Amino acid sequence: MPGNPDPQDAARLLEAFELFNTASRELSDAYGTLQAEVHRLNGELAAANQRLREELLAKETLGQRLAMLLEMLPGAVLLLDPQGQILQMNPAAERLLNTQELGWTWPELPGLAIQEGGAECLLPDAAGRRRLAIAVTPLAGEGGKILLLQDVTAAREREATSQRRERLAALGETMAGLAHQLRTPLATALLAVGQLQPERDVAHFQRQQQRALDRLRHLQGIIDAMLQFLRGSMPGEGSAVRLADLSAGLERVFTPLYRQKSVDLDLRLGDDDWILTGTADVWVSVIGNLLQNALNFSPASTVVHAVGERSGNLWILRVSDCGPGVPEAERERIFQPFVSGRREGTGLGLSIARNFATGMGGELCVEDAKPGASFVLQVPLATFPEPLASRPERR
Repeated sequence: MPGNPDPQDAARLLEAFELFNTASRELSDAYGTLQAEVHRLNGELAAANQRLREELLAKETLGQRLAMLLEMLPGAVLLLDPQGQILQMNPAAERLLNTQELGWTWPELPGLAIQEGGAECLLPDAAGRRRLAIAVTPLAGEGGKILLLQDVTAAREREATSQRRERLAALGETMAGLAHQLRTPLATALLAVGQLQPERDVAHFQRQQQRALDRLRHLQGIIDAMLQFLRGSMPGEGSAVRLADLSAGLERVFTPLYRQKSVDLDLRLGDDDWILTGTADVWVSVIGNLLQNALNFSPASTVVHAVGERSGNLWILRVSDCGPGVPEAERERIFQPFVSGRREGTGLGLSIARNFATGMGGELCVEDAKPGASFVLQVPLATFPEPLASRPERR
């Protein structure tokens, strides 16, 4: 009947409504998801924009600081392109180079002279010639360079003044050392001259006269050696002395000095045919510093031992006394100039002896002798080339 709906049509209509409702819900869910994603992306975009603004602000602040730093730097800063043309310079560079013109090529500024090595240059100005230190930093990836110019004129003048003062101080120390070296042989010469008594036997007079002459010649040798040292070579360089001659020279100088203080000297330097580089006068003076130091601190009725031995190519001399010894904390300090354990001492004898030993390729140190002190000198023995074997004569 027309008035009654078809059950199948009603079922299809309900199914269509159900599908529409399902599609609507899915569309609504997708729209909500899309809105959430858009909101998230907007948040991320806003955060990224904020970071970019902060980075730009930081870079702008950094740029301002760098610009302010360049203006405040006392050194001249130049920015060069790969061809060496100046693209930018700070105010210090404008003042130092007396120009604000850009585009000229380094170092074609009129009057600018690069020194050897390229680390410094000279620039004329109204007061004379300024000395500029040059520091170059390549720009990675850009091919250009940054030049830093520092006015070091005053610093170089201070260095020159300081070097002059050091030379004067070294000269004063050398003169003091020379005076110290002359004092011991001069005392011996004075002692010998003071004992010259013509009314006594002729042999005694001749012995004292010869002793005074030997000491005066020794003084002359010391002066010659000191002058040679000041010229830049070691005293006695190119000469040689046998231990026998060295021992005889030391005995002549120090036997009367030790006898005056009632101190015995045990002098055994080694084999007489061992040879040292240098002259007898120089070695007598150097080892004499050790013997004089031992005598100064030795009580009466004691013995100072000066015993040498050989170890390979080294000559090792130990000078031991029975004095108070040297505290461990002072064992390096006593070798410094003008450091002495005696009020009347100059503190130069040990310093001169160590400097000489070092210059000869050896060393000088002090050890505890219990009682007393033991100064150990090590220097190489002189070596001479072997003579060539003679060829047999041809017949």
